[in-house]
Amino acid sequence: MIRELKGSVALGVLAFASLPAFAQDQQTPAADDGSIHDIVVTAQRRSESVQKTALSIEVFSGDTLSERGIARPDDLTKLATGLQVGGGTTTQVYIRGVGDFGVTATANPAVVTSLNGVAIARPQAISGNFFDLERVEVLKGPQGTLYGRNASGGALNLIAAKPRIGEFSGYFNGTIGNYETFAGEGAVNVPMTDVGALRLAYQLSDRDGYLTDGGDDDKHQSVRLQGLLEPNDAMTLRLGAGYTHLGGNGSGLAVIPRIPGQSAWTGSTSTAAADYHTALATAIFMASGGTSVPPALLDRPDAFDLHQNVQSWNVDAQLDYDFGGATLTVIPAYRRTTAKFSIQPSFNYSLGDGTDGETSDQYSLEARLGHTGDKLKWVVGAFAFKEDQSTDFAVNSGLIQRIRVASDLSTKSYAAFGEATYSIIDALRLIAGLRYTSDRREQTDFRKFAISPTVTGQPPLAIPCLPPAFLPGEQCSLLPPGSFDTSKTFKKATWKAGFEADLTPQSMLFGTVSTGFKAGGFNQAIDPANPAQTLAFAPETITAYTVGLRNRLLDNKLQLNVEGFYWDYKDLQLTSLLLDGSGNISLATQNAGKARLYGFNADVIAKPARNTTLRAALEYVNSKYKDFSYVQAAAFTPPGSTGCAVTPSSLAPGPLGPFVNIDCSGFRLVRSPKWSGSVGLAQIIDLNNGGNFTFDTDLAFASSRYTSTSFIANSKVASYTNWSASLTYNAPGDRWFLGAYVRNITNAKIYTGGGGDQSPFVTGFITSSIGAPRTWGGRFGVRF
Repeated sequence: MIRELKGSVALGVLAFASLPAFAQDQQTPAADDGSIHDIVVTAQRRSESVQKTALSIEVFSGDTLSERGIARPDDLTKLATGLQVGGGTTTQVYIRGVGDFGVTATANPAVVTSLNGVAIARPQAISGNFFDLERVEVLKGPQGTLYGRNASGGALNLIAAKPRIGEFSGYFNGTIGNYETFAGEGAVNVPMTDVGALRLAYQLSDRDGYLTDGGDDDKHQSVRLQGLLEPNDAMTLRLGAGYTHLGGNGSGLAVIPRIPGQSAWTGSTSTAAADYHTALATAIFMASGGTSVPPALLDRPDAFDLHQNVQSWNVDAQLDYDFGGATLTVIPAYRRTTAKFSIQPSFNYSLGDGTDGETSDQYSLEARLGHTGDKLKWVVGAFAFKEDQSTDFAVNSGLIQRIRVASDLSTKSYAAFGEATYSIIDALRLIAGLRYTSDRREQTDFRKFAISPTVTGQPPLAIPCLPPAFLPGEQCSLLPPGSFDTSKTFKKATWKAGFEADLTPQSMLFGTVSTGFKAGGFNQAIDPANPAQTLAFAPETITAYTVGLRNRLLDNKLQLNVEGFYWDYKDLQLTSLLLDGSGNISLATQNAGKARLYGFNADVIAKPARNTTLRAALEYVNSKYKDFSYVQAAAFTPPGSTGCAVTPSSLAPGPLGPFVNIDCSGFRLVRSPKWSGSVGLAQIIDLNNGGNFTFDTDLAFASSRYTSTSFIANSKVASYTNWSASLTYNAPGDRWFLGAYVRNITNAKIYTGGGGDQSPFVTGFITSSIGAPRTWGGRFGVRF
């Protein structure tokens, strides 16, 4: 792989460097005139300045992403306030504490991620798309009207650079750094007649893992081809196709708090972590009066290996036709994702090793008609979505548990929507929107097997396991006997209302009330109270209130945006470990009753002088579960396994014995720091030869937060600051650049969640995704 990447980089540099200088000059950026310029976004399904949007939104340009080393979704944590992204392979996006654990096939994101307006249904397919982007839009709060289902927490929009008609251009960027980092990214834009163009972009990355067990490496290859056709002034047609492969070890998890005498980046499957796990298990058992530790408690995490093989193919198109009074937009799309990977949030969850893994085929079609006028702006449309999934995975935790789960899943969703903004007077506009969604979830041919030998589950029977065999000669028992199907339809109307008021030509006050919902579904776990069915969960709903003020001051030299918000959640979906009705540990989604959060956000950009840009952002979030209680088998809730209140349940004992009530009301939302923000400086130093040096530095920070719904002390991680800096030489005409960077200069420990409790049998062994340690290297690139 290294040789292939080095060859690709060398060929890219030679090819681009040999192009004539006149082609390079076409990409020369405009000189800094000392003022702040508008950023155009399409978050509301129309092009408009971000300063004129009644949204809680943060926008980052493609150049910003490249300069600050944003190569994976996890890296966005250091850019956007209130945003926590973790999970690696199983990307988990949380905005102000609202998100989804996103590991199993039944998961639904609470923050919808889309590429060129098309939602990416599976979290495993998000990584590998952060290249050749025009911008990334982070929308905070429910986007139920225009984005629909599964946008209860917000939306993450990736907008790829589009082909440019009549222009032959391109670029190549390379990165070399520690951890054997060797990465390349490039694009070529080719005109095809006077009305069309093609753009081919790619990204290759080969980096060793940050963790001691090899986890958190980055070995992926991505390619994207787009064609653009504008046969006349009324019609635009874009066609796109892409492919991404994620290989290597994949996601890894660190143990929290840091193992004494070890690095914070000690992987959960390392020998050091296994020794620590064994010591904890022994101490816990001996403290309870035991004389010899059961072998099941001594299964070592280092007996399992990390691996991933995720492939994703997609094709999509967008047709825009201007009828004169309205524009029709039609977006059909298809994406296929196959995934085999291993993770260790609590045990070895393996999609691979002889299992079929996970396959997803998603189809979507959106058609909308919109108009943008001086008095009225409106959009109406319809949306259809279908996803067919098959999943077959094994949990291999030695004697504690060895099971295999397989099922087919199906989602069919249909929606109709409309939103309008009407000017009562020139300086005052009203906003109204409505969407109706019907969402049907099905789980068919659900089968759960216990694999011999195991101390949990029913005694194995002499029946064959699902082909192909997980291990040679294994014997299985079906839990419960036979397979069964489950289906349910969820229907919901979501709405938005608000106003926009121009206080001055460059100051806008806005206020909105908006709602959203996240569909319910079924877990791949047996209901403890009814072992004849899978455990279901209800839809999640939200009502959000937002007031904001956007300002440009001092002749466009100062931008100050502030907002306040209040979110009211019901049936918040949370994922945690439980003992299901088959007697096996399962990762399951349950509803948390009620939650609320409120706070404020402030964002400042200042240009005190030409070539100098200062930026700062601050967000405060006060969050709390108002009602978060659930019932659990007492056998799964030994002392110290939760920080919540535990009381006996009035329910009659089930197949697993008595139940207990667990009440976590009053705790802060997981992955929700009370304070987060950033400060930064960009300074350009012009040179006599027409080139310049650019110095950029930024400091991101966040306060303490919980990473697990167990709410034990170990799951609360400390605050952090993440300081980075870079220095870049840009040649005259921006034809090439050469720079150096250092990121996370202080080697801060940045835990982003995504792990959880090891097991109820070894309380206190907590794992989490962790951000990159100190990294350094060089960047270079050519443009033409």
